Amino acid sequence: MGDGYNFQQLKKHILPLSHAGAWEVAVKEWSLVGIHEADEPETCPCGHFPIMEVCSIHNRVTGQSTEVGNICVKRFLGLRSDLIFTAIKRIRKDPDKSLNADAIAFFYERRVLNEWEYNFCQNTMRLRNLTSAQLSKRRDINHKVLTAIQRRGFQGPA
Repeated sequence: MGDGYNFQQLKKHILPLSHAGAWEVAVKEWSLVGIHEADEPETCPCGHFPIMEVCSIHNRVTGQSTEVGNICVKRFLGLRSDLIFTAIKRIRKDPDKSLNADAIAFFYERRVLNEWEYNFCQNTMRLRNLTSAQLSKRRDINHKVLTAIQRRGFQGPA
């Protein structure tokens, strides 16, 4: 990993928390369970500083958990957490905007969104001209999502 990201240092952090001894197998044990934006700059286990977009990952085999930066979780797990953070930035800037498909699914899986809200978000995601009632509901849902990620350690059920 370039740009201040030390892949060997990340491996030294992740492998002891994994059951598998080989990196290629160990990465399959991990999944993204939570995200948050740091209040103060943090350091990723790979050594990169500063990170503000922090991802909580959980090992399904060993039960271990750790936090890594958004870039490492994308490179390490191949999960597009960056798309979730993009949606969060968009709705923070303009609460009338919609979440993207990745964010809708992520927050539904973690029970931030209930089934009705999940379906509403899916059905109105690409609509630009909402009724006043739909727009009000979208704003409510966006506020709910932003409130959820402000809690450090937010994970919800995986």
